[in-house]
Amino acid sequence: MAMFSFAISPITFLGKLSNFIWSSVLGLKNFHRRIPIFMQQFDFISVESLLVVTFSAIFIGSVLSFQTYVALHLFGMDSFLGSSVGIALMRELGPVFCGIMVAARAGAAIGAEIATMRVTEQIDAMEALGTDPFDYLVTPRILAGTIGLPLLCAYFVLIGCGAGWFIAKVVLSTDGAVYWQQLSWAVDFNDVWQGLTKAGIFGFFLSILGCYY
Repeated sequence: MAMFSFAISPITFLGKLSNFIWSSVLGLKNFHRRIPIFMQQFDFISVESLLVVTFSAIFIGSVLSFQTYVALHLFGMDSFLGSSVGIALMRELGPVFCGIMVAARAGAAIGAEIATMRVTEQIDAMEALGTDPFDYLVTPRILAGTIGLPLLCAYFVLIGCGAGWFIAKVVLSTDGAVYWQQLSWAVDFNDVWQGLTKAGIFGFFLSILGCYY
């Protein structure tokens, strides 16, 4: 029985989560009435995360630029510093670190807020008054996370590339023009699309899991 329980538990979780996601999607039909709540959650998830994202981008871009230069300098490939920093930030580091920062700050807060409403029976009162908790509480938060995280990711990459340029130009005394030239040459539309898509997926799941738990 323990073995069957171990196998059934993840399936049960996926079933409950899928049902939760579907109920949240159905809440979109009343989204036009929840725009003020959406704007409030967008401000909480995205705008209020700008400070921590800014500091993270500055330090990560700076360290990435310095460490990449150390490796490239051994092979006489200093000119590829900008392209290396840009691709790494856009494809991987931007979405991942933005997801971590927002999950730690906003995702946990969403879970705690809705859990408190459940414990204090506010959600039960909402249902008794005929208000769907999904379109009022869950759907605006999911949309705010899904839309806000790609914007934060783009901001993170810009700040990180700027910090990398500062290290390359001021600390390492390399050619700053070459840095931007190589960065613009290497980072194309596919890199931007992949990075923003990842950020959108991370934003969706961190908000849906925060609401679910």
